[in-house]
Amino acid sequence: MELSTRSQNALIAGLAALAVASSAYAVWSVNRPHPSLDGPAGQVAGWASTAEPDGAAVTTGVGEQGADGAAVTSSDGATRTEGSVEMAAPTTDATDPADRATVEAWVHAWSDESDLLVIGDGYSNMPTQWVQLWGDEVGSDRPVTIHHWGEAADVTFNDPIVLSEEDGPQLTIWSASRDGTSIADAAERVDRFADEAGDVDAVLVSLGMDSEDEDVAASLDTLLAEVDAIDEDLPVLVAVAPPELYGPGVADEILAWAQDNADRVAVVDLSTIASDDPTAEEWALAFAEILIEG
Repeated sequence: MELSTRSQNALIAGLAALAVASSAYAVWSVNRPHPSLDGPAGQVAGWASTAEPDGAAVTTGVGEQGADGAAVTSSDGATRTEGSVEMAAPTTDATDPADRATVEAWVHAWSDESDLLVIGDGYSNMPTQWVQLWGDEVGSDRPVTIHHWGEAADVTFNDPIVLSEEDGPQLTIWSASRDGTSIADAAERVDRFADEAGDVDAVLVSLGMDSEDEDVAASLDTLLAEVDAIDEDLPVLVAVAPPELYGPGVADEILAWAQDNADRVAVVDLSTIASDDPTAEEWALAFAEILIEG
């Protein structure tokens, strides 16, 4: 049976409408994320957001894809393009601030009656140099006594020098500073210094004057290991003078090492406050000011 012209036109119109609907569905299906990529709340297109202990978001997963192929910003603020399969976690400091050794903790270690061991070089080995002058500053409100290392015999400390007889808890400074010593030389004598000083409550390291040609980081590793052999909880502070007072690169190497060992040692950088070529008095005052500021 032949259809009338009107019926034929109606059929053609219906088939056309069906084709349009099918095409629209196909386009919608292609652009819709696959159900396997749908995740629970907190996941975006297959990237699962987790939290690091410091609260920073780290996103991991198989890849992030915007429906229109554009770049998508994830929960950590990083922008990734469609089809990426890797991402770097946000850069964070390797040492959590809560786990760092601090200047405040080092100062607290000798705030009561205590003994402080200084491991130093030719910048601090004489009464006219910065360690004793800093001891004078500390002695403004407490009794302070200093012993310098007997460099000639190189076996023990000299007799004490009384810097202050103020009221308060006694501080005894054992200045094991030797002219011409490298960090490696000092590391070899840490156990002797400690034996001669007796029980100490904190350690101050001020070295680098004669370390231009040595592996600074390796020598400091050895020195710290020797301190840890005495007491692995003994507070240690590294004082770094302005770089002009060392051989090229030495100050930067000491600072880098201290930062890498921030969980164990505190550090003060005198270049932030002292002049490029400080006198002994300026060095002592700058060090005292940094300790007050914490």
